[in-house]
Amino acid sequence: MFRRLFQNGRFRRSRFTAALVAALCTTLQFNPIDAKATSNLSSAASNVGVSFAGWPYVTGLTVLVNGAQIAPVNGVYTVPSGSSLTVLVEGVQIAVLAAKPNINLFSLVSAQTCGSSPELAKLLSLLLSFNPNPSSTNGISIPAVPVPAQPVRLSDLSEAALLSLETTMTGRSVALTTALRTANDALDQETWTESASRTPLVNDMSVLQSYLDRVLGSFAFDPASLEGFSRLAPSEVAKIPATLRSQGLSFDGSTPVFSWRYGLQRADPATWEATLAYPLDFPQDIQAIFATFGNKPDLGHIGDIDIANGKLYAAIEDEDNTNFQSYVAVFNAKTLQYTGEKHPLPLATHTDGVPWIAVDALRKEAYTVTWSGAAAGSLNVFDLTTFNSVRIVPLQTSFDGMRVQGAKIYDGMLYAASDSHQSGSFSGSARKYILKVDPVSGSVITLFSYDEPHRTEVEGLGFDPNGAMHVIVISPYTTPLYATGTNNPKPFDGSYSIDGDDWNPSGTLRHFTRTAMPLRDQLCSSR
Repeated sequence: MFRRLFQNGRFRRSRFTAALVAALCTTLQFNPIDAKATSNLSSAASNVGVSFAGWPYVTGLTVLVNGAQIAPVNGVYTVPSGSSLTVLVEGVQIAVLAAKPNINLFSLVSAQTCGSSPELAKLLSLLLSFNPNPSSTNGISIPAVPVPAQPVRLSDLSEAALLSLETTMTGRSVALTTALRTANDALDQETWTESASRTPLVNDMSVLQSYLDRVLGSFAFDPASLEGFSRLAPSEVAKIPATLRSQGLSFDGSTPVFSWRYGLQRADPATWEATLAYPLDFPQDIQAIFATFGNKPDLGHIGDIDIANGKLYAAIEDEDNTNFQSYVAVFNAKTLQYTGEKHPLPLATHTDGVPWIAVDALRKEAYTVTWSGAAAGSLNVFDLTTFNSVRIVPLQTSFDGMRVQGAKIYDGMLYAASDSHQSGSFSGSARKYILKVDPVSGSVITLFSYDEPHRTEVEGLGFDPNGAMHVIVISPYTTPLYATGTNNPKPFDGSYSIDGDDWNPSGTLRHFTRTAMPLRDQLCSSR
């Protein structure tokens, strides 16, 4: 199997079939060493057999030990234990590393993570430039050339210099983003399986009606205030879970934290019951800004949230006029109290508001995408401390029209929950998607889909410490029907509509477990 993967000097097709994935995993677990090489190793305990394995299945790498080139036997380099290897692609030094039995793509980069990085992009670009047919299936073969006295180091090459060198060596070059996306296609497929049980979120509509009437009464006195939303007794909180858990979800350790449009709630990880709830937790200074515009209340809207290093980051937009500034507000994740820290988001890249924020604590970055405007084709990346713009990453598949309302970083990648306008598998249903996005290359992979009744909405999602993914789905709202029989047959007396996802009769938490790891993780674990 191992030798067959290298035939014809071509690299394997980037998108796997299930059969190929299984075969490749076997290859990665055990790198074949022929009988002769094994015999040599057994007679010289101080030697180690080194082989290069895993996508993109490269042969012809030049390996130096103490400056002397050695040749492989059946793909295995026999070198002294503890020796230092210098690895080259023609005249380009790509890595210096300690000898070990199995070396793969991620062994050749110095980064501590196996996610996309500029260093990985340069290495992939160089390797893939030796593949004359990107659609071929069987590996990359590097031609043998004399080793130069002073090879150039890949790390010293700028992107422009690298692409120019590739053209000189191979007659073609591979853009760094293209190289990373090729790797995404090959390495990032995975499988998720839904739990047999779901967690229902069912509102007591009489409690919701009473709550809304209190809000309307307060609102009649001060149209610019949200104070009425705070008038919910602790005993009532558990009775309207679909309302108070309708926007976002993140985990503070093992503790789930939910958001709804005006507040936050911590819950018991075993029962999902509320342990600390603030129905009104909206930053007053941000609401005061929204209230100064127009002839409507211009109320704010908390979207999906994220938590990192004890801080809760909330995406906040004006729900009435998306031409207004959106913000990221920072809360204490334990107390759910607003810290007073807020960061305005550039209006030019958030032309239709901001439905979610995702935080990468390791990279110290935050990510947003505008709701559905033209800028939904790009991922906005911010420094997590200053919220200065770091970069804008074009998405391989635009989010425009996809109604992505929740996203989180997991295992270095961004996972996003999306609605669609597609019909589902049963009558009156609509297709929902979970997408996987590389925040460096902008690759977008559809992981799986599922169906819900028409007009349900997928909202926030979160990952617990065990890696299970939990997704909020809310049912169609009923406004203004639930106000029938009261003095407020139409919410806010017609001047402001609260039609939307917070007044739904019910919702559901769907739970998913990853049952097949991506090849990237398998390679990374053996780097």
